[in-house]
Amino acid sequence: MQDPVFSLLDVERSYELRGSGWFNRSSRQLKALDGVRLELQRGDTLALVGESGSGKSTLIRLMLGLEPASDGRVLYGQRDLAQLDAAERKRFAREVAFIYQNARGSMNPRMRIADILAEPIRLHGLCAEHDIPARVAALLDRVGLPAGLLQRFPGELSGGQVRRVAIARALAAEPEVIMADESVAGLDVSVQAQVLNLLRDLCRESGITLVFITHDLGVASYLCDKIAVLYLGRIVEQGPTDAILNTPRHPYTRALLQAFPRFDVPLKASLSGEIPSPVNLPQGCRFAGRCPQVQAACRSTDPSLTALEADRQVACLFPVTAA
Repeated sequence: MQDPVFSLLDVERSYELRGSGWFNRSSRQLKALDGVRLELQRGDTLALVGESGSGKSTLIRLMLGLEPASDGRVLYGQRDLAQLDAAERKRFAREVAFIYQNARGSMNPRMRIADILAEPIRLHGLCAEHDIPARVAALLDRVGLPAGLLQRFPGELSGGQVRRVAIARALAAEPEVIMADESVAGLDVSVQAQVLNLLRDLCRESGITLVFITHDLGVASYLCDKIAVLYLGRIVEQGPTDAILNTPRHPYTRALLQAFPRFDVPLKASLSGEIPSPVNLPQGCRFAGRCPQVQAACRSTDPSLTALEADRQVACLFPVTAA
């Protein structure tokens, strides 16, 4: 077997919260990620799902090397991201691309689309200068946009067009991995479908590995072969998309499916009880206060992510019985 593209080994990410004012100088730790284990194989398409504050965006930032892990290791291939030298980091920046949620805001409003797409090609020296215009035009054609848009500015494009340009920019450096944070949020349904079809076709044709944050389980089922469900900084269930959506084994996953959101509505489980503070996590299972099938052991024992089958893992002492 090939080495995984990414391996996360008991990854934690904590932020120090300091009190304000001369009378309150105490500090507390907020754990955004707490003991995450994840393996991403070449060609995988993985959806990260969970309510707001579950740690999805923080996890992406660590995998992009934008923030260091407070503990544990993030490996790209067999190399620890924290130990990459300058040459390895430049190669990593070319091989791993990111599509921002706010595609328009991520672009220089004073640069024309042609220059935005040419920038990563020049940065990584992927072709001779005289070949760049043809390469840029081919990128735009690949994402289904006319060459006439090349001389326009980001502010002159529609929402769907600017998302396609963001995808083209991600493809410009010929990456092996693309990460995307809610890249179809805010689009109407027809445009959303067009962008999803584009991403799905690109992954299938090019074998690109995709990590996609979404609050929409319908998007996850359409675009990704695997799902990882996060709750308060931990993966509580992961495995094949069809298996998880058809037979959820964690009570939280089941609650998310029962509260399937409308388009562009934040994912939120319809459960009683409050989400614990990540600054003051309870003893035992952090989901126990909201779990409809909680038992006494859940209040004292913190469950680890355990394999139920070869490709299915659940962090629950009493998994939901498969139908």
